[in-house]
Amino acid sequence: MRSKRGVTLVEVMLAGAIVTLLSIALFDGIALAARLAHENAETLSAEAVVWDAVWKRFNEEYTQLLLTDGWVSETLTTNAAPALCGYDAAPVLKMRVSPVVGYPSLRCIEGDLEWGPSAKRRQLSDVCPVFVYRGDLGRVVSW
Repeated sequence: MRSKRGVTLVEVMLAGAIVTLLSIALFDGIALAARLAHENAETLSAEAVVWDAVWKRFNEEYTQLLLTDGWVSETLTTNAAPALCGYDAAPVLKMRVSPVVGYPSLRCIEGDLEWGPSAKRRQLSDVCPVFVYRGDLGRVVSW
């Protein structure tokens, strides 16, 4: 007996169905990966903007930190946060300098950023809070 060689129509249809399902899954995976990468890039950009603002405040004279208390908001421009300004609402940076309970010479400098479309705003504090403590020790030692 001689064996038949070749591929049957059922095998071709089954292979085509498997390739179609894999390509659909791959396209969905690519779209999901692109969305996650975009969200992560925005979060990292927001964190960088907030850390810059917090450290700028940290490097001010300690007496200036004593004069402020409570949240202060600032609307950011495209130059300050280019990756976050592509929406209908501008990103808003919030800063607060507050005393630390139990430590009268310490100040807590907190920062937060709100960005995204006006219907679905995101806040950096939901992902990672940004804060530093500053004491009344001098920043420069002269001998």
